[in-house]
Amino acid sequence: MRKAHFTFSCGTQLSYLLNNTQTTASWCHQFAQMTPQLLFRQGINHRHGFATPQEIDAAISRLKTTTEFLGFEMQTIRQDNWHEVLNDLHLNFPGFFKTNRDEKRFHAAHVMNLLIHWLEYELANLYDDKAQYLFNLDFNHYPPAYNLKTQIPDDEFDHFSAALEFGNLHLHYIYIGRHFLEMFDARDFVSPGQHFRAQHEINATCALVFSEPVDAARLNNQMQEYFDQRGGNSFFGFDFDDPRLAKGFFKIGQLENLDHYRNASQRTALREQLKGSSIVQWQLE
Repeated sequence: MRKAHFTFSCGTQLSYLLNNTQTTASWCHQFAQMTPQLLFRQGINHRHGFATPQEIDAAISRLKTTTEFLGFEMQTIRQDNWHEVLNDLHLNFPGFFKTNRDEKRFHAAHVMNLLIHWLEYELANLYDDKAQYLFNLDFNHYPPAYNLKTQIPDDEFDHFSAALEFGNLHLHYIYIGRHFLEMFDARDFVSPGQHFRAQHEINATCALVFSEPVDAARLNNQMQEYFDQRGGNSFFGFDFDDPRLAKGFFKIGQLENLDHYRNASQRTALREQLKGSSIVQWQLE
């Protein structure tokens, strides 16, 4: 069984046992070609769920400045409206590049999108007690890495999971658009059908999950309700139980010493170690 080892700037090292799937093998081939220098940073950290209130306020201020530069209206974000504000802003992103080629506006639109998705995790933790934490390794903004995309085999879609479970290593979303779990978590009832795109391809982009456990049956019922409210198959193009809907993220591995973190206090202690750090090195074996 192959392993992936990750080293954090705080000195912590974590090892993951990789699944024996064709998709995981494709990811290994691509990930082996990546280096830390290719990670997308641009002043937006790749930790999700670990932010301080000051970091959240700074991100909201930066989002407002960016949207004003792009000419989009942004309401003041509050606990009772943050989903709507971010969803309305995101409506501007998928179609932006069809009509705008100015380099500064092009970059600003990418920043707006990244801030929206970063804030979705942070505000869900702050206001909805989601307890979701992950480190995202984003290579989507390095064209050679993004264009290494490979197809997920038809018989491997059952490896997608909507439960962001502690210890999981999963592939991340790589398209301009929105996948099912993103829309569900965002309570998105405004995006048109053409903004939805199920993930059927992968590249090296991935994420390490440190979230708290969720009630999988309850989550599934809530997703079914959202699916029906959004129009079901006529909106998404797949039945709810069709694996090709790709509800969530494709799991490629699991923390090697996961049993050590069965206790909530141990999971909290690891998050405390990692909260101000970044991933600085990795190795496949």
